Amino acid sequence: MAQVDVKLCEVRQLIPENITHLLPVSELDRASLFLLQETQDTLLKCRQPDKALKTVEYVLEMTWEDLNTGHWKNIPVATRQLYSAAVLIKIDALLCQCEHKADDRLNLLHTAMKTADLGLLLGAPFGDICMTKIAGLLSDILSLLSSGIKPQEGEVHVTNNIKQNTDKAYDIPGIKGQLLNVLEKPSLEGFRTAYFSPQIPVKLTGCMSHWPALHLWEDINYLKRVAGTRTVPIELGVHYTHPEWSQKLMTIGEFIETHIASQTGESKCVGYLAQHPLFEQVPELRKDIFEPEYCCLSDNLDDETTTEETDINAWFGPKGTVSPIHHDPKHNLLTQVVGEKRILLYHPDDSEKLYPHEGSLLSNTAQVDPENPDYDTFPLFKDAKAWECHLRQGEMLYIPPKWWHHVRSLSLSFSVSFWWT
Repeated sequence: MAQVDVKLCEVRQLIPENITHLLPVSELDRASLFLLQETQDTLLKCRQPDKALKTVEYVLEMTWEDLNTGHWKNIPVATRQLYSAAVLIKIDALLCQCEHKADDRLNLLHTAMKTADLGLLLGAPFGDICMTKIAGLLSDILSLLSSGIKPQEGEVHVTNNIKQNTDKAYDIPGIKGQLLNVLEKPSLEGFRTAYFSPQIPVKLTGCMSHWPALHLWEDINYLKRVAGTRTVPIELGVHYTHPEWSQKLMTIGEFIETHIASQTGESKCVGYLAQHPLFEQVPELRKDIFEPEYCCLSDNLDDETTTEETDINAWFGPKGTVSPIHHDPKHNLLTQVVGEKRILLYHPDDSEKLYPHEGSLLSNTAQVDPENPDYDTFPLFKDAKAWECHLRQGEMLYIPPKWWHHVRSLSLSFSVSFWWT
């Protein structure tokens, strides 16, 4: 296919020669740098992709150990940049192999796609190389190739759209809370005065009716087509404080097949794409949503203050996903694109009654389970006041900083959160 060949050339043109010259040499292990340079020389001058792959895999394995030792925030940027450089060379070698191994072309391209996503997830940018663009081109190539491939026997395919049922009476476990106020498309100043400045949660309606995602994302096949080949971290288990909770890297297509396709949400192990910056990774999906105008409000009225970009995260999973009671340090607009969720909220003044975990790692998470409270162990929780929000498709919930909240999906659900200061 001519289009595929053109895009493959575009990818390779985006990978510069002498990658190591763009790295901060003084901050890196010289042995790794030497191996990388030798690998790229082997690839460019000798045209030996098999040999280049063996060497670059060694560098990736060594860097992987560094990336997975200690706390993530303490990983030097230079180490992450080295990982990105190795990723680029591996992609180049895989594409070079495609020229010689036509029968294995699709598998090689899938490996290149996964490699690029790992570079986005674990690496760091350097020079003017755009890993996002490289990953996007690889995704386009796989889409072009897969459009002409017939489904294999036994492969699961989703034909039903995600539908919510607003008439259904859900049997929601646990306590009930006082219902939050609801505002229909409030003005910026009205929202600021009544809710943002005094930091009071509220449900907003009519604010996202113009989002293409509201109808596009109901079709899971659209999500598979746009992002099915992209590798993301999936949470497995009841929730992140459960002793059997874990994470696994898989493609969005694999996640949908395993945890979404049945449409029941009753998978043996609940999978959740939670708090992931998916829209940085897959800009094609970012076009389907819009940042709410309310995110321009700030606690700091100083005109000279530099504002940070809004953190936009995806939350995609089957019925029954749960986030335990926790709080966040920023303002939060939780927007419901598909499906429904029930959110319980607690005022920051009730923190003591929620029994936060001790220690810095989970100090923003409560020990109490509001759906099955143990009053013998947590007696003060009886006096904690809950507010309740039933969030449906096309609605958004404003959660002020430090407000505790517990979230349960009542159906297959796709939410987008906007965090800002």
